[in-house]
Amino acid sequence: MKELAHVDVERRGNVVLARLAGEVDLSNVDDVRRVLADHMARDLSCLLLDLSDTTYLDSTGVRLLFELAEQLQSRRQELRLVASDTALVRRVLVLTHVGEQVPFHTSVPEALEAFGGSTRSAHPDDAED
Repeated sequence: MKELAHVDVERRGNVVLARLAGEVDLSNVDDVRRVLADHMARDLSCLLLDLSDTTYLDSTGVRLLFELAEQLQSRRQELRLVASDTALVRRVLVLTHVGEQVPFHTSVPEALEAFGGSTRSAHPDDAED
Protein backbone atom coordinates (compact mmCIF):
# COMPACT_ATOMS: atom_id res chain seq x y z
CA MET A 1 0.00 0.00 0.00
CA LYS A 2 1.36 3.39 -0.88
CA GLU A 3 2.02 4.98 2.50
CA LEU A 4 -0.50 7.75 2.11
CA ALA A 5 -2.88 5.67 4.20
CA HIS A 6 -2.59 3.11 6.95
CA VAL A 7 -5.33 0.71 8.10
CA ASP A 8 -5.34 -0.91 11.55
CA VAL A 9 -8.00 -3.58 11.98
CA GLU A 10 -9.25 -5.32 15.12
CA ARG A 11 -12.12 -7.68 15.76
CA ARG A 12 -14.53 -6.91 18.60
CA GLY A 13 -16.99 -9.76 18.76
CA ASN A 14 -19.15 -9.48 15.66
CA VAL A 15 -17.84 -6.00 14.85
CA VAL A 16 -14.68 -5.23 12.91
CA LEU A 17 -13.15 -1.88 13.78
CA ALA A 18 -10.90 -0.50 11.06
CA ARG A 19 -8.99 2.70 11.74
CA LEU A 20 -7.99 4.48 8.55
CA ALA A 21 -5.26 7.10 8.92
CA GLY A 22 -3.74 9.37 6.30
CA GLU A 23 -4.83 10.10 2.75
CA VAL A 24 -7.02 7.93 0.52
CA ASP A 25 -6.93 8.67 -3.17
CA LEU A 26 -6.69 7.00 -6.57
CA SER A 27 -3.11 5.88 -5.89
CA ASN A 28 -4.00 3.68 -2.91
CA VAL A 29 -7.76 3.12 -2.78
CA ASP A 30 -7.42 -0.42 -4.20
CA ASP A 31 -4.96 -1.32 -1.44
CA VAL A 32 -7.33 0.06 1.22
CA ARG A 33 -10.18 -1.92 -0.39
CA ARG A 34 -8.13 -5.14 -0.24
CA VAL A 35 -7.19 -4.67 3.42
CA LEU A 36 -10.83 -4.09 4.37
CA ALA A 37 -12.08 -6.98 2.22
CA ASP A 38 -9.63 -9.34 3.96
CA HIS A 39 -11.44 -8.63 7.26
CA MET A 40 -15.07 -8.78 6.13
CA ALA A 41 -16.02 -12.22 7.44
CA ARG A 42 -19.48 -13.72 6.87
CA ASP A 43 -20.19 -13.72 10.62
CA LEU A 44 -19.52 -10.00 10.81
CA SER A 45 -22.47 -7.83 11.82
CA CYS A 46 -20.83 -4.46 11.35
CA LEU A 47 -17.74 -2.93 9.80
CA LEU A 48 -16.98 0.21 11.78
CA LEU A 49 -14.64 2.42 9.78
CA ASP A 50 -12.95 5.08 11.91
CA LEU A 51 -12.01 8.03 9.71
CA SER A 52 -10.94 10.26 12.62
CA ASP A 53 -7.32 10.26 11.45
CA THR A 54 -8.11 10.33 7.73
CA THR A 55 -6.78 13.62 6.39
CA TYR A 56 -7.93 13.36 2.78
CA LEU A 57 -10.58 11.39 0.92
CA ASP A 58 -11.00 11.91 -2.82
CA SER A 59 -13.88 10.75 -5.00
CA THR A 60 -12.45 7.23 -5.28
CA GLY A 61 -12.44 7.00 -1.49
CA VAL A 62 -16.05 8.18 -1.37
CA ARG A 63 -16.97 5.62 -4.02
CA LEU A 64 -15.27 2.94 -1.89
CA LEU A 65 -17.56 3.85 1.03
CA PHE A 66 -20.67 3.50 -1.14
CA GLU A 67 -19.39 0.16 -2.52
CA LEU A 68 -18.66 -1.16 0.98
CA ALA A 69 -22.12 -0.10 2.18
CA GLU A 70 -23.80 -1.84 -0.75
CA GLN A 71 -21.73 -5.01 -0.42
CA LEU A 72 -22.32 -5.28 3.31
CA GLN A 73 -26.03 -4.52 2.98
CA SER A 74 -26.42 -7.32 0.43
CA ARG A 75 -24.95 -9.66 3.08
CA ARG A 76 -27.25 -8.26 5.81
CA GLN A 77 -24.32 -6.52 7.46
CA GLU A 78 -23.74 -2.86 8.27
CA LEU A 79 -21.16 -0.22 7.58
CA ARG A 80 -20.85 2.58 10.10
CA LEU A 81 -18.42 5.49 9.94
CA VAL A 82 -16.72 7.58 12.59
CA ALA A 83 -15.65 11.14 11.80
CA SER A 84 -15.53 13.93 14.34
CA ASP A 85 -17.54 17.07 13.74
CA THR A 86 -14.33 19.01 13.11
CA ALA A 87 -12.78 16.53 10.67
CA LEU A 88 -12.37 17.68 7.09
CA VAL A 89 -13.46 14.22 5.97
CA ARG A 90 -16.81 14.67 7.71
CA ARG A 91 -17.45 17.65 5.46
CA VAL A 92 -16.79 15.42 2.44
CA LEU A 93 -19.21 12.81 3.82
CA VAL A 94 -21.92 15.43 4.23
CA LEU A 95 -21.36 17.06 0.82
CA THR A 96 -21.43 13.70 -0.98
CA HIS A 97 -24.52 12.47 0.91
CA VAL A 98 -22.73 9.41 2.28
CA GLY A 99 -24.75 9.85 5.48
CA GLU A 100 -27.94 9.09 3.59
CA GLN A 101 -26.73 5.50 3.13
CA VAL A 102 -24.22 5.03 5.92
CA PRO A 103 -24.70 6.13 9.53
CA PHE A 104 -21.81 8.15 10.87
CA HIS A 105 -20.85 9.04 14.40
CA THR A 106 -18.44 11.38 16.16
CA SER A 107 -16.59 8.70 18.16
CA VAL A 108 -15.95 4.96 18.22
CA PRO A 109 -17.70 4.47 21.60
CA GLU A 110 -20.76 6.35 20.30
CA ALA A 111 -20.86 4.20 17.17
CA LEU A 112 -20.49 0.96 19.12
CA GLU A 113 -23.23 1.99 21.52
CA ALA A 114 -25.56 3.02 18.68
CA PHE A 115 -24.92 -0.27 16.88
CA GLY A 116 -25.59 -2.27 20.02
CA GLY A 117 -23.87 -5.36 18.66
CA SER A 118 -21.49 -7.59 20.52
CA THR A 119 -18.27 -5.65 20.86
CA ARG A 120 -16.26 -7.88 23.15
CA SER A 121 -12.79 -8.29 21.72
CA ALA A 122 -12.11 -11.63 20.05
CA HIS A 123 -8.37 -11.33 20.78
CA PRO A 124 -7.32 -13.96 23.35
CA ASP A 125 -5.12 -11.48 25.23
CA ASP A 126 -8.19 -9.32 25.87
CA ALA A 127 -10.14 -12.06 27.65
CA GLU A 128 -11.13 -11.40 31.22
CA ASP A 129 -9.74 -13.67 33.95
